[in-house]
Amino acid sequence: MNKSINFLKYTILLGLFAVPFIVLVVFDSMYFPFIVGKSFIFRILVEILFGLWAVLAMYSKEYRPKKSLVLTFLSSFTGVLVLSTIFGANPSRSFWSNYERMEGLVTFLHLFAYFIVLTTTLNTEKLWKYFFNTSIAASFYTAVYGLRQFFGTLAIHQSSNRLDATLGNASYLAIYMVFHIFLSLWFFFKEKQWWRWLYLPIAVVETVVLYNTATRGAIIGFIGGLILAGILLVVSSESKKVKIAAGSSLGLILLLLGLFFTFKTSAFVKNSPVLRRFSSISLTNGTTASRLTIWKMSYEGFKEKPLLGWGPENYNLVFNKYYEPILYRQEPWFDRAHNVFFDRLATNGILGLLTYLGLFGSVIYYLLFRREDFGFSSSDSSFLVATLAAYFVHNVFVFDNLISFILFFTVIGYVHFRAIEKREVVTKEFGEGIKASLSAVVLVITILAVYSINVPGILAGRTLIEALQQANKGDFNSALKNFNKTLAYNSFGTTEAREQLIQLSSSAFVSQGLDKDSKVAIYQKATSEMVKQIEENPGDIRYMSFLGSIYNIGGDYDKAMDVFRQAIELSPAKQDLYFGLGTSLVNKGDYKKTEEVLRTAFELDPSYEKSRNLYAMSLVYNGKLELSDKILEEGYGTVVVADRNLINAHAVAKNYDRLVPIWHKYIEQEPNNLQYRLSLAASYFESGKPQEAIQQIQEVIELEPGFKQQGEHYINEIRAGRRP
Repeated sequence: MNKSINFLKYTILLGLFAVPFIVLVVFDSMYFPFIVGKSFIFRILVEILFGLWAVLAMYSKEYRPKKSLVLTFLSSFTGVLVLSTIFGANPSRSFWSNYERMEGLVTFLHLFAYFIVLTTTLNTEKLWKYFFNTSIAASFYTAVYGLRQFFGTLAIHQSSNRLDATLGNASYLAIYMVFHIFLSLWFFFKEKQWWRWLYLPIAVVETVVLYNTATRGAIIGFIGGLILAGILLVVSSESKKVKIAAGSSLGLILLLLGLFFTFKTSAFVKNSPVLRRFSSISLTNGTTASRLTIWKMSYEGFKEKPLLGWGPENYNLVFNKYYEPILYRQEPWFDRAHNVFFDRLATNGILGLLTYLGLFGSVIYYLLFRREDFGFSSSDSSFLVATLAAYFVHNVFVFDNLISFILFFTVIGYVHFRAIEKREVVTKEFGEGIKASLSAVVLVITILAVYSINVPGILAGRTLIEALQQANKGDFNSALKNFNKTLAYNSFGTTEAREQLIQLSSSAFVSQGLDKDSKVAIYQKATSEMVKQIEENPGDIRYMSFLGSIYNIGGDYDKAMDVFRQAIELSPAKQDLYFGLGTSLVNKGDYKKTEEVLRTAFELDPSYEKSRNLYAMSLVYNGKLELSDKILEEGYGTVVVADRNLINAHAVAKNYDRLVPIWHKYIEQEPNNLQYRLSLAASYFESGKPQEAIQQIQEVIELEPGFKQQGEHYINEIRAGRRP
């Protein structure tokens, strides 16, 4: 039996020590390759390890969980998430999440299982030391990857200059670096052997990478964490050398901060992409202002569902319902508050926020107020508290991801281990026969879990990738077959497939090489699936917007108007919904109602240029040129605005003289655009100025000699008094 227990133990340890290397996983064959592959590997690994651990714990009480405040709050937090999912607005989405986030209740259940396996199997200080060093080694490899991006030998994935390494997101890489910089500094103070000096260059390299992620929340948290660590070391360390080193470092940090604020308007700061981002921080800054607005909306959502919130992954419903028009400057669909604490408040209610904060509080309680009781050194408490403080600050500005969750659960797991390692476990023992039977049950459950939780989603994602690749090549019929196959897996990937089906249908409509029957088949499939999506997710205006837009493209204007009107009832301040409804009304020729709808959108926030232009367009359709001019003049100081919707309106209203200055505006922006010049020529001709039309065509011939024959034909037709 001892051999079996040891086999299970070492197999689990092998799996646990693989977890830090998940950060390196990138599967191009999967949807959202930087996220999905990591998540599925983590889930499968944890499911297997948890099954093995369950058997191990049955046979040896040494590996059973022990109580601590950390475990109490973690269990409570997970329990709140379960209740929030069950009673939330969309339980299925709350449980499964989507490919882009790969979070939801399913991930938190896996993180809880990871915590249990980790804290019961790593049952010695030496094992924890090896584990943290394994994580530091993986982080150093990731940092080197980031440096190669910095020097141009590897591509940056998300932006032009913000490092993202194997995480594909600068913010994700930033907080990953923050954790490991503090872990490296901790071990530098913790270790007594010569190799302790290896941790300093690791910390320096990772600080360079962190700096070049230009992630303000993480860097501010990092600086705050360093200051806090310095203060704690000065106050609590028994070593005079440590006090001096910490005090000196603290002074240097404060000096550098002082210099930055003194010279933040200097050319040096302005010429640095990273420093410039920090110097621009203010309450009136566009990003800051929008975040404050979103946080206010989150609070409104919390007030509606204060106890358990709207459910995990349902923040989009809060965003849509309490949308404020000023947010037109941001992306149209937010599924996070960009603040973990407001996310918790809105999606998990006050119970979710309090239990989440309890995790931080319980760890800090052990590290600071029970430090001596559980043998934490001054460096233990200083750097672990600093790590959590930096993470806390980061979470004020950004949202979490799987890798930062793993690190957070690892750090609080270590504190839990130290707080309970001397306690005995009192549990009921089972007979050998029952243990064997339960082990068999665990095996079956583990196999079923690995398959049902992961396989359909993996297959659906890969098939969806194939469908999109075929669509990009113009093979729409083969793409549709793979979309049908993706949907048949009946996984959480169905939502993404339905969204992409709408895009497929939009592309199919403008495809020159696709027959009408195929276009109709794709359109019918896309609309029917999106109808199902709305039925399964009532109240989600994102899907309504998609459906209404494709109805407009397909010419089903009455259906589009019904969908957009329903969406407006749910989100009355979102301008894009009025734009969609206005498109339907214009296409129906109902210009009077178009004006009413687009005036409403304009009055929501007159600073929105698109809203102003569309309202002016609607006035043109209704012959109110003076009022249209006034609206444009107030916004731009001129009535000549380069806008295609205005062009279409003037063309329908036969205001050809109004088109001439607009096309001139376009030509000013792109002098060599031949189509603009031909459109200007047509406008001149229609407004009774044939010579000016001929002059424009001659200029086109000069720019493109290959157009000479066709251009001369146009000129001859104009001279003959005929429309070319």
